[in-house]
Amino acid sequence: MKVHFFWLVMFVVTLAPAMAQQHPINISAKANANWCTGSPINCATMPFGTQHYDGVTFQIPGTSTTHNAWFADVAASFGSSKVSITIPVNIANVKTVYTLMNTDWGSTAKGLLSITFTGTNGATWTYDPIGNLNVRDYNNGSYTNGIACALPNGPETTATVTAFKNNKGQRLDMQIYQLPVTFAGQTLVSITITDTGNQGVQRAILAALTVSTAAP
Repeated sequence: MKVHFFWLVMFVVTLAPAMAQQHPINISAKANANWCTGSPINCATMPFGTQHYDGVTFQIPGTSTTHNAWFADVAASFGSSKVSITIPVNIANVKTVYTLMNTDWGSTAKGLLSITFTGTNGATWTYDPIGNLNVRDYNNGSYTNGIACALPNGPETTATVTAFKNNKGQRLDMQIYQLPVTFAGQTLVSITITDTGNQGVQRAILAALTVSTAAP
């Protein structure tokens, strides 16, 4: 029993600094629909609340009956207009940003989706996630189903890995953004996601956002 207790203490001591470097961002004020409004396929199986995927802690908004994510198609009133959200962060020395983001439908066309990181002293970086590479349809159907499953390797790099599967064909993926060196020593002020897709083409779904002062 004493041996087991020792290893439990060692695990907690080792894990605590890594977890302390992560900061799940509350996006509940930006969530505009629940899973069963925005993504009806097997919606009752989709997650909410505190979740842990691949060593990263996320806070998915809401409950089974309240808003769980930001749906670009809902923001666009199910039309073709350009929509965006800006999420305040205001955390210093961020090195890595993690998003839980997928799409309704999906396209391999460039320019349908962008994510902009804004820091102090003029630090800024915009990245355009592309279907079948960085982002894909939440539903394993006839749209985009691929991601480049890997970890970042070098400065200003990104990657996407599978985070959640309900074993019924739906999923959430985790994007990993390693911020450029221009953000070193700065405060990450905000993150803006801009969607210029359309119904039946591609619309983003953002379920959660976490930042970390540690490298991926």
